[in-house]
Amino acid sequence: MKTIKKINGSDLTEILTLAKELIYEYKDQINQLNVFPVPDGDTGTNMYLTLESALKNIDMKKEKSIHNVSKVIAKNAVLGGRGNSGVILSQILQGLSNGLNNIEQCDVNEFGISLESAVQASYKSVSNPVEGTMLTVIKTFSDSWNKIKTTSDSFSTIIPQVCDNAQKVLLDTPNMLNVLKEAGVVDAGGQGLIVIFEAMKSYICEENADIDKIMNKPSSTDNNLSSYFEKHTEDEWGYCVQFVINGDNVLHDDVKHTVDKTGGSTIITGIENYIKVHTHSEDPGSILSSCMKYGDLMEIDIENMDRQFEEFAKTSVKQESLKLNENQISSVIAISNGQGFNELFYNMGVDQIIFCENTINPSVEEILEVLGKCLTTDVIVVCTDKNAIMACEIASKQSDKNVFILKTQSVSEGLSSMIVCNKENDGNTNLENMTDSIKNMGFGSISQTLRSGSMNEIEYKENDYISFIDGNIVFSEIDLVRSINKTIQHLNPNVDSYLTIYWGSDIKLKDIIEQQIIEINEYLDLEFQNGGQKNLIASLVME
Repeated sequence: MKTIKKINGSDLTEILTLAKELIYEYKDQINQLNVFPVPDGDTGTNMYLTLESALKNIDMKKEKSIHNVSKVIAKNAVLGGRGNSGVILSQILQGLSNGLNNIEQCDVNEFGISLESAVQASYKSVSNPVEGTMLTVIKTFSDSWNKIKTTSDSFSTIIPQVCDNAQKVLLDTPNMLNVLKEAGVVDAGGQGLIVIFEAMKSYICEENADIDKIMNKPSSTDNNLSSYFEKHTEDEWGYCVQFVINGDNVLHDDVKHTVDKTGGSTIITGIENYIKVHTHSEDPGSILSSCMKYGDLMEIDIENMDRQFEEFAKTSVKQESLKLNENQISSVIAISNGQGFNELFYNMGVDQIIFCENTINPSVEEILEVLGKCLTTDVIVVCTDKNAIMACEIASKQSDKNVFILKTQSVSEGLSSMIVCNKENDGNTNLENMTDSIKNMGFGSISQTLRSGSMNEIEYKENDYISFIDGNIVFSEIDLVRSINKTIQHLNPNVDSYLTIYWGSDIKLKDIIEQQIIEINEYLDLEFQNGGQKNLIASLVME
């Protein structure tokens, strides 16, 4: 290992580029740790997106001045920072840049000074700094660096010791912040910083980054994370509001005072004539309207944190409970298009979900990524739309798993196939059994048209309800109840038939419609479920 006594702009770019790649690779694991200040499961994603923005328009080969490079990185990061963790990361990068002002190459002493500047900038940006977070981790890194630098002038000697000290403090964050201990996790933003520090160590010391060694997972003791989500399921989180103000001579404290009237967890950053605002609020409209007096509003982004919490809770609890059964020799992946279907698939024993919210058309890369998460060699992919078949087939050829593709025509059909799935059987046996099981079932679906047209010689008008059976349109109706009942009759039920209707996300007057369907089809055993799909009003399965 060579001794490095100075780093330049190209080095900084290389370090952050490696950090971005590692954060991306491990972002899902970082997301699993995210419970503070809001458990919305996006810390890793936000830190990756912030680094991606920071590195825009940087030519690592041509530009050597660390002053020039850090300045561009800081501006990009401030304007592109995402979420609490991303915005604080942008302030760390801006603080580093301030400390590197007018420096072409940086030695260990100058880097220590820039770290102190980064700590000051990050703490100052947060309206209510809390210890046990990424603030604590960057402060530890800075303090440790400035202590050890008195004994060495080499980056190569200092960085491994500093990384070890920062990791120890990260492991102690649950003792500093009770919400972390309650959920059985370390701070997610702090974990992200540790990955960035490891990237720096890897580059400086010319060794492979061992992220698995430093990556922490939720504690399984007493199912902490499950208990945490159950305890907080009724909490209201409001909206995450982010935007940029472009205005002259605007004071950060004035903006902060205005935002904090109806916002919380506020972070105010800025560079040149731009001020970046991140806050949480029940009334995002009032935040935006009150800040218009300071200048033009740009890059407005509003996200519903209640919905994020709900989806994160479902995903995290499933990931936490994912274990390989002692006798399990095959796994199942399902392609789904609704949150309700996701939950139903998990309840039926599916190991992993490929979620396609709008169209069931996952990429080969997405399929391969999920295949890689399965714990068995044999994997059944429940392909729930003909448009996804080709991508599944390509992924099966590229994967090192034994992939078996069950080709169904709808998500509800794929869900029904799970009734006979036994993961103690091999993939081929399961594929045969699942294929046979749906041959004697009837499947239909109803969607609402966006425009007038015709298909298979059947005319329909805008907003009509059109019914499909076996992938073919069978009729069009202007009334939803009539459409559902006609679809049921086309499925040719008898007194022993069992019918399940999976509602889409746009269904209105659900209780009234269900009662009408029950009254008309009183001889049938009926069940109603929330599929949550966007592109269909209802999906019907008759057994």
